[in-house]
Amino acid sequence: MTDDTSTGAHRRTPLSRRGFLGLSALGVGVGLSSTAWGPWPGAAVGAPVDAGTLHFVVLTDTHANEEEGARLENLRRVFAAVEAEQPQFVLHCGDITDYGDDAGFTAYRDTIPRGLWDRLRHVPGNHEIRWDTSARERFQRWFGPTSYSFDAGGVHFLALDPTQALQEPGLFGDDLAALRDDLTAAAGIPSIMFLHYPLAGRNYYVNDTDELLRTIEPFPVRGIFAGHIHRYEVDSFNGLTQVASTTTRGGPFYQRVTERRSDQGRVLVVEAVTLGATDADAPTVDLLAEIPLDAPPGGTVPIRGSVRSHPGRIDLTAVAGAAAVTVEARVFPQSVFGAVDDGPWTALQARGSSWHGSLDAAALAPGPHRVQLRATDARGVRRHETTPVAVDGPARTRSAWELPVGGQLQGALAASGATVVAGSTSGRVVAVDIAGTSYRPRWTVDLGPVHRGAAFTTDGALVVLASADHRLTAVDARTGAVAWTSGFGKPVMSTPLVVSTGGGDRILVAAEDRLRCLDAAGRTLWEADVPVRTAGRAASDGERVYVGAGDGRGYAYDLHSGTRLWSFLTNTRPDRYRQLIYGPWDDWVEVLPGGAVLFSTVTDAIAVDPVTGAERWRVAGSHMFAPALMLADGGLLLTTEWGVVTIADPASGGVRWSAQAVPRVVNAGPVIDPETGTAWLVSVGGLLAAIDPAAGTVAIDRQLFTANTFSTPVVVGRQLIVAAQDGVLRGLAL
Repeated sequence: MTDDTSTGAHRRTPLSRRGFLGLSALGVGVGLSSTAWGPWPGAAVGAPVDAGTLHFVVLTDTHANEEEGARLENLRRVFAAVEAEQPQFVLHCGDITDYGDDAGFTAYRDTIPRGLWDRLRHVPGNHEIRWDTSARERFQRWFGPTSYSFDAGGVHFLALDPTQALQEPGLFGDDLAALRDDLTAAAGIPSIMFLHYPLAGRNYYVNDTDELLRTIEPFPVRGIFAGHIHRYEVDSFNGLTQVASTTTRGGPFYQRVTERRSDQGRVLVVEAVTLGATDADAPTVDLLAEIPLDAPPGGTVPIRGSVRSHPGRIDLTAVAGAAAVTVEARVFPQSVFGAVDDGPWTALQARGSSWHGSLDAAALAPGPHRVQLRATDARGVRRHETTPVAVDGPARTRSAWELPVGGQLQGALAASGATVVAGSTSGRVVAVDIAGTSYRPRWTVDLGPVHRGAAFTTDGALVVLASADHRLTAVDARTGAVAWTSGFGKPVMSTPLVVSTGGGDRILVAAEDRLRCLDAAGRTLWEADVPVRTAGRAASDGERVYVGAGDGRGYAYDLHSGTRLWSFLTNTRPDRYRQLIYGPWDDWVEVLPGGAVLFSTVTDAIAVDPVTGAERWRVAGSHMFAPALMLADGGLLLTTEWGVVTIADPASGGVRWSAQAVPRVVNAGPVIDPETGTAWLVSVGGLLAAIDPAAGTVAIDRQLFTANTFSTPVVVGRQLIVAAQDGVLRGLAL
């Protein structure tokens, strides 16, 4: 359904990034399936469970895929065994399917006995959310809310969802306030959390884990169940016990959890169950962990630390309580993105009631960093804490101003003249005018959640914004007043493209599997199917439109009619899942000088003929997650996901030079300073690098923030404008 035009001044209430529901799932405004036994497990995932002594099951990472028959048979066997256990409920810690499509969810549900379905409680994993702009809505249609809570047997259970649309790792962000409210309302009863990513310790899958631990510190959170890492891992920290589980995808595995009562209070006994080779063989049962419900598992207390930065070192003082037998510290590995890190820690020395030591800071870029502290008691139970530290040092750029916007600033910034526009996942969109080394607010408007970049019309009069509330909205660039909206019926989460033609501007934007062409007045001129889905930005040479798709292909359409002209296959992976993830589904397509079209994937950058789609050249590397950039001297600047920058010849693909610039880059491509020719690149961890394309050199300038960024910056005048997931827009004087 299309809602092409509207001239009213629409002002929609900002939406939270995900929303946390401690309510019945029936309160969620999502459509119900017409299937015989409904899409949701149970009438309300947030309803209390009638339970006495607790007995439940935990499993994770089932990775259902309709093309993988053996995997589905394994799941049927596991769920039959789980049903025989007669648990009060089953917690699923995410990665239910390989890539969150309806066929995968259908295949998953068909492995579950009808009598068990009502007792399942799910959270999404990155595989449900990563590759699809409609993923969260699809999950909600099948399973209800992604964050919720329920009570059972005198225990409060919280389903947490730090997954991020179109991204691999997690972030709690705005949901921490709702989590705090939920725990407050639980009135002090023991709580158990379950989510996809394991937290703390060696796990760096969620960048604001430290904020989560501070949020739950006043409350009796006693345990965490998690998945993602495909192995068993047990850790006790900050008054709780975390149990991460192996993948049920890999075999007949699940966890049995039963309550035991003793003089010390209630304990949850967690056992790993492995089914026998056949149904006639007895399962193997191994004790994994015990989770005390009525008292913390160890005697350590919260750490209080202070840090002082000096040239080349950071001095620390920590107070950790009498139970601590060791206290250690390290600089937070900000470059680690959605992975584990087993880097070394520095032991602090006890001196009276406090601990002291220094960290080597010689290799740290100037700017904000975090120091991690951990105290360990005699039982091996730990306390984690982080504290900020600012490192001084010379830099070419200087922090000029900061503007808190809220939510997460996730999309590429857009600029026209002196005006810069940034959109937030909270729905707030701001425009600022850049002057000298300062800024002046121009306007603020609240729309639906914005996950990708905006685009100006060629005359600079309108700003076009895509949002997850199913709308494309154009606002007046001078005032922020809404000029028109176009409804898509599904989330619009790709960056719009504006193309100038003899008949006026054409606006091209995709919503999952639909590519739409509109004129500058918001009228739909044509629509075309994009196989499977797309989340990237289209490109056009004025005659054709090019877009990367989820079937592993790049496509060309006629700009004037939307007729599909050709496609080419970027990879020869054996199934639909791998064709998607190894294809150009999230590519910022580029038209190169000479007319070639550049499609990029996680394995190659591929230039093809614009008329036929025939391959001209390819450069190996995961180039999809950073837009390519044409240089004034005719070179093509390519950036890989792993932070390697390459200057290539756009005609032949020949490489001039290549160098490691930063540790990791995701969606935040380089931008040129036209006055100096410097290319500025921001890593996903906030590290700013200056690239000299002519000399082939790279220099780290500063650490900008301790948030992550997926936003390509802009240069306006003598300022570099940068956005990040902490919701702050920043100006740097060049």
